[in-house]
Amino acid sequence: MFRLTTIILCLILGLSLWLTGLDAGRFRGRPPIKEEKSVRRIPKQTHCQLGNGSYEIEERWRPDLGPPFGVLYCVHCECIAVQRKRKIVARAKCKNIKNVCPKPSCDSPVLLPEHCCKTCPGQDLAGVEEDLASKKLEEDNDDRKMKELTVLLTGKALSPPMPIEGAARGYFTYMKRNLHYTIHYVGMERPTWIRFTDDHRNILVEHQVAEVVLHVKDSKVCGVWRDIPKVYRRKLMKGKLYVLLTTKHHPDGHAFGRLVQAREMKFSAEVYSSVLLPDVSRSRDTIGGGGVASISLGPENIFLNLEFNGIFTPKDARDISILINLHRETSTGSRELLTEYSHILSKVDPDYNSIDVKVDLKEDDESLLSQGKLILEISSIDGDRVLRGRILPKTTCNIVQAVLIPNEVDFAGNQPTGFGVLSLQRDGSISYTIRAERMTSPLAKLALTTIGPSKEDVKTMAEVNKPNFRDFWANGTFSTVSSRIAESLLLDDLSLQLTTTKHRQALVGRIRQRLYTEAFLNGCPFLLHGNTSAAGQVWLHIDLLCRLHYQVFVSGLASDEENDPSGKRRRHLVELMEVPINRHKRNRKRVLRKFDGEEVGDVLEDLTRNTFINLANGKSWIHVITKIKGAGKTVDLQAQLTNLLVPQVCLSGEGKTNKTIPSDSGSPVAGRDKCYFEREEYEDGYQWPFSHDPCVMCFCKRGKIKCDRIICPPSECESPINVANECCPMCPKDDHYPHNNISEPRVCYFHGDKKFHLAGTRWHPYIPPFGFSRCVICKCDVETLRVMCRRKKCPVLPCAEGDTYREYPLDCCKKCKKNHRPGQLGDEANSRSPQELLAAGGCRFRGEIRANGSEWHPTVQPWGEITCINCNCKEGRARCRRKKCPKLTCAVKVHLENECCSRCLNPSEIRVKGNLHHQSWRRRRRRDQ
Repeated sequence: MFRLTTIILCLILGLSLWLTGLDAGRFRGRPPIKEEKSVRRIPKQTHCQLGNGSYEIEERWRPDLGPPFGVLYCVHCECIAVQRKRKIVARAKCKNIKNVCPKPSCDSPVLLPEHCCKTCPGQDLAGVEEDLASKKLEEDNDDRKMKELTVLLTGKALSPPMPIEGAARGYFTYMKRNLHYTIHYVGMERPTWIRFTDDHRNILVEHQVAEVVLHVKDSKVCGVWRDIPKVYRRKLMKGKLYVLLTTKHHPDGHAFGRLVQAREMKFSAEVYSSVLLPDVSRSRDTIGGGGVASISLGPENIFLNLEFNGIFTPKDARDISILINLHRETSTGSRELLTEYSHILSKVDPDYNSIDVKVDLKEDDESLLSQGKLILEISSIDGDRVLRGRILPKTTCNIVQAVLIPNEVDFAGNQPTGFGVLSLQRDGSISYTIRAERMTSPLAKLALTTIGPSKEDVKTMAEVNKPNFRDFWANGTFSTVSSRIAESLLLDDLSLQLTTTKHRQALVGRIRQRLYTEAFLNGCPFLLHGNTSAAGQVWLHIDLLCRLHYQVFVSGLASDEENDPSGKRRRHLVELMEVPINRHKRNRKRVLRKFDGEEVGDVLEDLTRNTFINLANGKSWIHVITKIKGAGKTVDLQAQLTNLLVPQVCLSGEGKTNKTIPSDSGSPVAGRDKCYFEREEYEDGYQWPFSHDPCVMCFCKRGKIKCDRIICPPSECESPINVANECCPMCPKDDHYPHNNISEPRVCYFHGDKKFHLAGTRWHPYIPPFGFSRCVICKCDVETLRVMCRRKKCPVLPCAEGDTYREYPLDCCKKCKKNHRPGQLGDEANSRSPQELLAAGGCRFRGEIRANGSEWHPTVQPWGEITCINCNCKEGRARCRRKKCPKLTCAVKVHLENECCSRCLNPSEIRVKGNLHHQSWRRRRRRDQ
């Protein structure tokens, strides 16, 4: 038995080895595992994906939509690099150059194949379209970049010169089509108007400076020029924009200067500056002159950039020397010379000069820089013409702030949050205003810290022990501050740290400098906090024109690029919520902006009187909401708006959109979109009834006034009657007076035209800028006294859509042409429901429902209707085909306007010699043959 079992096992083992050998022989030379085909995926971060194509950064192309549309020759695309937080990602940007094509000089221009712009026969425009596309794409890139500009404002730059002993310096930051500015003036009265002009002294736009009760002759003016038109942006980039300051005693101009791009400092950004004034006690030749000095700190010295006028005379031309002296102010008020330099200018200008100088400064004297005890003086070589000014910290209207959140501390319950606002003073100290809530123990220390080479290396630059903290607020000063700390503050290299007696490190936030906006005029922000460790602050201001300026800063929120743990994408929104005084009414919510990052701001101009009442009564909230796709919304941060100053004109509903001006003008003013009509000022987009004729509505569109007379709808009765104060007749059966008191009519108020209408009246609504809409009829209901507007119903047409037309442009309904094809639904087939159309064999095409058997030309935005392509719907399937063109064998083909096919060009019209297109036409002819 044992032998039999052994023999069987040996036979099984041998059979297994034999089968294994067969398999090995069968797959010999091939790997045992088959490799899967891998699809090459190009990272989205470094390439742009548009359609089926992938493009590298800085690559340009013309988009191809595929059949039947083909290549769009008027559209040029470019793959650009965009910064998203700390990542650089690729994004495709496309521009249409059709509207910027040069106008042909001949009467019968032609459109050559594979071109966008029309040309005259024989004209060569090789490369012109590429240049136009490059210029348009580069202009858009310039609009997105932040640019620093500066201006020197003196009386000598005016014509004739203004003999003043003061001067001013302007800081300008251009970002996202807005120009944020600070004008620091010394030795002159407060400006009343800031005017931006061109090189011909034409006023482009002017900003009025608010009056102040207390005025010192060394102050600043802040403002923002929003939404600069493209024509003025070009002047700004080319250095052809000027600034004019007017004062109460000099309404035509007090100081003048040209905006120039700020020079890049050799060591770091500008930290200190000085406005240089003329010393008229030595020479009257310097009156009206002035200068500015931009100062940055180097490792062992300081770097000066000087811009000035008034030192040189018209006789000075070349190789003129100038003296640069640095004085120290002693305790007795006298000046002590520290350093003296002589600089030679190869070429000088009596009106404007600029030089760069490096000055050695001892470490002991560097502390005087932050204390405001250094005086800069430049003079002619003989010492007669002198400009002098005190060196002070850079004076701007920007806000230096930090949002404070917990850092590596586990608090029980709600997390403490806060914010801090800091300011660099003239004596070199740093003042602070801090608000912190939910603190579990008293505040022990405030500190300004910086991070060393490693993130764990935190260095304390300045601190305050046991600060005065009461009612959630702390105010004080960091007194022992060096010039290096001031430099770090303006370069966003410091952090604000709050330490409590119980926790070693309670709150911390990165200090950042924010560009000035009108929202900062409130002076006190609101703290945003929630149930997490995130925090934020919101600045709000309501001006006299009843516009709400807001600026929101957050910290600790997940970014828009981060995903929820479940894989769903996040979005952040800013929302204004109103809690009505009547508790039976629902809360009103309005989404202000979607944002990505840590900052968002805007201006609201369409707030109602009820909204201002709620803001004044503390019945409004600001919410920062996180919206997760597919998971709803959650309120992360919120703040109740209490003690917000609201102008009385906004509470009374008499906003200053209609501002009285001294003259009548119906023409637009340069640089403004407002309209002026009968001593009233109207904002762009505002509509109003004509004062002399209530049946006429007027509308302001980009500085131009357009008025239309009311159009009355057809009456519903045979004998309508005319009623006083009503533009359209009404039927006598409509009962618009109450039975008990005939002196009080029953009316409806319509917000569209801002008028009261009698019960039973019918009218067309006014929709600017198109005028009165004949397709909509509004009616004041007799029973409910509510306005109901309905669109006019058009009859179903027995013709195809291609056989319909509008007899007049303002007609609501189309009509059938005389040679139409009967038996098909036309323009008003959509009166049937989409379900009925689809059930009858209709098609879905680009979000629209098309009836079975209908034909149309497709529309591709933003290029409009493409008439060379015909689409039709047949049994639920939409098909589009380009019109077939005959094959041409000629040498030169041209494309005429409003035609789908090319034609042959007469040889007599061709200028063969010297034509760069001739070679391409010859190659195309050989290819066709």
